[in-house]
Amino acid sequence: MDLNKVVLFAANRGYALLSSRKALIQFFLDKGWQVVLATADDDDVKELVALGAVLEPVQFRRGGFSLLGDLTAARRLREIMAHWQPSLVHLFHAKPVIMGTLAAYKVLGDQARVVTTITGLGHAFIQGGFIAWLASAGYRRALPKADRTIFQNRDDKKLFLDKRWLSEDKSSLIAGSGIALDRFVYRDRSNNAEDSPVLIMLGRLLNQKGMPEFLEVARQVKTIKPKARFIWAGEEDAVHPDAVDMAMLRSQNDIDYIGRLDDVKPLLYEADLLLFPSYREGVPRAIMEAAATGLPTVGFDVPGVREAVSKGESGFLVQYRNVEQMTACVLLLLEDKALRLEMGKKANSLAKEAFDISAVQDAYLDIYRELGVSI
Repeated sequence: MDLNKVVLFAANRGYALLSSRKALIQFFLDKGWQVVLATADDDDVKELVALGAVLEPVQFRRGGFSLLGDLTAARRLREIMAHWQPSLVHLFHAKPVIMGTLAAYKVLGDQARVVTTITGLGHAFIQGGFIAWLASAGYRRALPKADRTIFQNRDDKKLFLDKRWLSEDKSSLIAGSGIALDRFVYRDRSNNAEDSPVLIMLGRLLNQKGMPEFLEVARQVKTIKPKARFIWAGEEDAVHPDAVDMAMLRSQNDIDYIGRLDDVKPLLYEADLLLFPSYREGVPRAIMEAAATGLPTVGFDVPGVREAVSKGESGFLVQYRNVEQMTACVLLLLEDKALRLEMGKKANSLAKEAFDISAVQDAYLDIYRELGVSI
């Protein structure tokens, strides 16, 4: 199959491409391909442009429906595809997947191979109602027109297949986006202070990431271990309909919010436990990175999270939104140092076995080749 050597990657924001797909983008650049990025014009994407990729700015309104904003983004994608005529299109996140697949079908026809990745089912599916219905209708219309859809966890794949939004032969499972294991080394925490443990959460400031539960667990734990520190690191997302009330966050005294970190490793190395009360994920990068450093996780037994935690081995998974169970598991690990350290070692072993980003990249490349792309 003789194709034009232009590949288009589209995602909600530059961070998603920089954090998980930088090596993939570099691979195509090294092979002499023109790499086009359809995403937000933010600081993260500038690093990829410095490598040689071309940015075509698109503003995707995340977390809800916006008639004007969504129509503008869809038209912009059609313009980009018409201009660049890519032979390979890879789309990430709900709106780029739905809009981008339909745009490619209309503009490029059979000349391009279209791959989509369902990175997780976030606000729309958690919230339910009209937004969930609208997202479902979009997937149902768009995905049959893609050449392959990649799922990051088994629950999402099963949901889409059960609803017949696409066929089994057009679906693949690649667990998570992977992490660069050489960046996150194992840390021996056996000498950490016992009376002032550090519990962390990495994630955007959204309620669906578990902010209400994180606050309540912190409040309960501090009645028993008053010197425990609960730290939340992640960016604000004020325009998102599920954004955390910042006035509420500033008024409480049980957790420390430290904003987005350019490098999460120092915080991971300082921590004793990852408390991850998110309601639903693809496969969370935070858990994978924490595991690589030898940090156990306590989270809800929900799609995506259960892919990243070996239940009872590398951490605890508790009933969805059950704060009492979550608090009990946190206290157990804080009070049983030997168990906490052993779970951390098993988490590190799991990371080495399952979270290597190079294996994820190889799996992506294999799919491109299966579809006839010469790389």
